Amino acid sequence: MNFCRLKPPKTNQLPNTTFGFHGTKQSDADEILRTNFKPAGKNSGNYLGEGIYFFDNQLSHAKSWAKNQAGQRQRGTAVAVIESEIKYGNLMNLTDPEALETVKTFKSAYERKANTPVTLATIIDIVADKTRAEVVKACRYPGNTTLMSQGFTADVEIILAVRAIGNILSKRLVWSEMIGY
Repeated sequence: MNFCRLKPPKTNQLPNTTFGFHGTKQSDADEILRTNFKPAGKNSGNYLGEGIYFFDNQLSHAKSWAKNQAGQRQRGTAVAVIESEIKYGNLMNLTDPEALETVKTFKSAYERKANTPVTLATIIDIVADKTRAEVVKACRYPGNTTLMSQGFTADVEIILAVRAIGNILSKRLVWSEMIGY
């Protein structure tokens, strides 16, 4: 079913890598290091849809997320951050204003044609599947869960959703802490 005639956002085939930081509970970090990451599935309600989530070169944001989200600020909860080298590969770069606007326009057209609201994460999943994106990159400001327009400040979060687990080239524990101690 063709919901609109928009050209999908371009994906970049980048050979380079970045370092991503994944904040979680210590018990989950131990399991990831022992086995592997487990991606959030489609319709998970996550910010960028399917994938394994990292902060792009932002250890401080991953620590904060681990404490406030994974650890739910509960005293005595052990939290951790895993550092991974990530290959961008076929990147859907929503920090690019043109790509972000294309996705938002597709969302509006989809909702109009389907006569039902959908989340931006659902649209990102659809577009990422069609463009075979291996990694989705976007920015967000803390306290605002929507995708932001261009412009960066010190507190902007650069988020990666790695859809192709083979793009995670390494994993190692870089930080752990007991909340409240």
